[in-house]
Order: sequence, then structure tokens, then C-alpha cells
Amino acid sequence: MNHIRPYKLFMLLDAPLVQRMAHVPIPSRRGLGGISLLETFLMVAALRIVDAKRIFEFGTFLGNTTLNLASNSSDDAEIFTLDLDEKSADGLKQDDCDAPLTGIHLAAGSNLDFADSPARKKIHMLFGNSNTFDCSPWSNSMDLVFIDGGHDVPTASADTKNGLLMANQQKLSCILWHDYGNHDCAALTGYLDVLSESMEIFHVQDTMLCFSLQGPHAQLSSRLLD
Repeated sequence: MNHIRPYKLFMLLDAPLVQRMAHVPIPSRRGLGGISLLETFLMVAALRIVDAKRIFEFGTFLGNTTLNLASNSSDDAEIFTLDLDEKSADGLKQDDCDAPLTGIHLAAGSNLDFADSPARKKIHMLFGNSNTFDCSPWSNSMDLVFIDGGHDVPTASADTKNGLLMANQQKLSCILWHDYGNHDCAALTGYLDVLSESMEIFHVQDTMLCFSLQGPHAQLSSRLLD
């Protein structure tokens, strides 16, 4: 695993100040998971670096990250976000580490953070279990994939496999994972450490974010390792 300081990723965004502005809501929920403010800005930077027009998110939860992706992408961008509904959640193990978060997500219903946002028009909500969900319609078409759904190894592995299939290999694209180093889902950290032995993955220090650049990226990778 390559461990880098946050500024390394920010420095890849070669743009004037006016193009480095981000639209980020002030957090209102406490203790309900999600990504930190630093992680949000890193995600927005990655989005801008790859000029993401098509984005796929594994794990909608309460829709805050979805809102940030929609609010900071271009007007013609599309965000596809996948999570469980009542039908696909039926039969899941109640002792699963994600069970409490799944309950919160289902209880929220349509009252998600992006519901009243003008950026809602960019968002396509998808429902199903990502272990069995057919991602083939989006093959080789996504500029950015954000993996923050189930944190068990089988689900993370399935989401990663699908993420790699969906990543646009004809241009620079990016896959991001959340919760690396999270003690509540230590198996995910081990999975990413092992995966990093077969593909180039970067962990951003002081965060739980990892990312991998896809497509033509040799020059950018060398800048991250300088």
C-alpha cells in the first residue's frame, strides 16, 4: 500500500483558484458514519482531476456523499447510486457489521440529503444487493467509482470487481474506497492491503480513503510518489 499525504492528491488538480471551489454542506448529523470534511474535499479533487461526467457510488446511505458528488460535478454529469431497499435487505444477517447503518438508511426512506437539491436531477437511484446486482450496463463507462457500501470482504470484493469493470479505461478514471483503517471493519483494511499487492492503490494519510487511478495515468502516479 502506498501511503501519501493529502496535499499530494490536491496538487494533481492543475487549475486556477476559481476552478478549485467546492460546494459542501455544513454537516448536521453526528455519529452516523459518512465521510469527513477532509475526505469530502479529496473526493471533490479526484472528481475534478478525472473530469468526471459519469459517477457510480456503492452505498447511498443518507445521501450526503451523493449530494457532494452531484453538487461539485458539471451540469451534464450523471451520478448512479446503489443501495439496499426493503426487498433486497430482506434476509441479511442481523449480526452483520453494517446492519445498524442499513436500518438507518431504510428508515430514511426518500428523505435523503439530496432530495430537495437542484442537483437531484443528476442522480439516478438504484436498488439491490451489490453482491448480485448486474453492473454490466455501465461497463467501461464510469469516470469515478466510489465504494462505500457493505464493509465485509465478499461485498467489498464484489464491489471492487464491478468497479474495475465499470471504470473507463479509455481515459483517466478513478476508483475510491472508504473505511480503510476503520477498526469497526478491520477485514476491509486487510482486503485492501492484499489487493494493493496486485494493483497500485494509494491510501491518503489522516483519512480512511484509498484510491486507484485507472486508464492512462503513469505520469500522475509518478507525481504522487515523488
